[in-house]
Formats: sequence, C-alpha cells, structure tokens
Amino acid sequence: MILTTEVLKFLKDTPNSAYESVKTEFLYHSNKLEGSTFTKENLEKYLQDNIIEGSHKIDDVYETINSTRLFDFIVDTLEEPLSKRLMLEFHRMLKDKTLDYERGFAGCWKKIPNMISGVDLKLAQPWEVESKIEELLKQWEDSNKTFEDIIKFHAQFENIHPYQDGNGRIGRFIMLKQCVENGVDLILIDDQYSAEYKKALYIAQSQKDYSMLSDIFKKCQSLLDQKLEFLKETIKYIDQNGIEINQQSM
Repeated sequence: MILTTEVLKFLKDTPNSAYESVKTEFLYHSNKLEGSTFTKENLEKYLQDNIIEGSHKIDDVYETINSTRLFDFIVDTLEEPLSKRLMLEFHRMLKDKTLDYERGFAGCWKKIPNMISGVDLKLAQPWEVESKIEELLKQWEDSNKTFEDIIKFHAQFENIHPYQDGNGRIGRFIMLKQCVENGVDLILIDDQYSAEYKKALYIAQSQKDYSMLSDIFKKCQSLLDQKLEFLKETIKYIDQNGIEINQQSM
C-alpha cells in the first residue's frame, strides 16, 4: 500500500478517517516485535478512549503511549530531511518518562557497548556511532531512495545499533518515513514474520546479502495490502480531490 505524504497528512487531519487504522496496525506489530504485552484491542482502547486496559510493565505503558505520539510526529515531519537531530528526537520521544530516560539514555547515542541477544553480530562501539550515522545519512542522501536502498539502510542502521535501547522501533519508524516520502509500498513487519525477519536481518548484516530481507519485506507489503484493501477507494478519492477539499474547508 503506497501512502503519499499528502494522503497521510490529509487522513491525519480528517476526523473519523482511516488514519487510526494505519496507525494501530503499524504500532501494534512494531511494539509486539519488542515484547509489548499490549493486544491490538488494548491499543485501540487507548487510542479511542485514552484508557489503558490489561496488566503491563510501566515502561511498556510509557513506550506504547510515546509510540502513538511519535507516529504523529513522524507524519508531521514528513519531507523534512532525515538528520541526526531528528533521529535523536525520535528516540527522546519514544523513551520519555521511561527508566532509560531517568538513567540518561534517552535522546542520545548509546554510552555503553550493547549487543543483540542470541546473535554474534559486532555492533558499533559508542565512540563510533556518530561517525557511522553521518556516513549512513550521506549514503542515503546520495542514493536513489528505492525499495532496495531502504532495505540496505535499515540493515545498516540496525547493525550500528546507535541507541542504548529502542533501536528496532526507531529503525522501523525511520523505514515508515522513508517509504512514505519516496512512494514505496509501506513496509510493516507483521508479527507472523517476526522470526523470519530477525533471521533475514542477521544475514543482511553479517553477509551483506539482502535478498532474504527483501523477500520478507515483500511478503509484509503484500499482507498489509490485503489488510488495508478498504483504503484503496479512499486513497483514490483523496488523490483526485483531497487537496481541493482541504483547501475549501480552511
């Protein structure tokens, strides 16, 4: 499903639109990949009624609330070039009020070497992060910004693992921004592909072979297309009339 910047911002500013459906789908799966105990119903209850249901760790509650606000911020800043400042702001927002925030790990690059449990990947050391992020951003700036470029950026970003924690979620938020801004089908990593995604990401990082990761992302794009089938007519209508409608309502 291709959602342009104009369409996504229009949906965000339109009451009772499909914006909440896209937001819920993205946040539920992205957060679940990191072990969140929020069900889709829990998340919808919070988004619709501002009520937290169920038993959750306090950091899970804060990160879920923060991720809903960060999603809106991502949409608001679409077309603003990806930068170190934005990357750090994304992380600060995600980690606000959490234990990581209290410990001084929010909105900054990692201060202590970290690792990914269960794999033998060599991640960037804290003192290497800034230069590696600058190099990654330069590569992105010079790229054609295709589906393949987004895949490579994601794998390399996760291999740098620039934050103390929260790298997966921020990496997926960045990928959302890149897809929307460049007319690429949204890549939403569905929970059913979690194990395959992690294996493919490891191969991409360790062997520089992005083919398996590409295949998984295509599966995720196809599944999302099915889930958001109802949006196609809306998108077509907005593409034809949305900007004009918006201007008339101002």
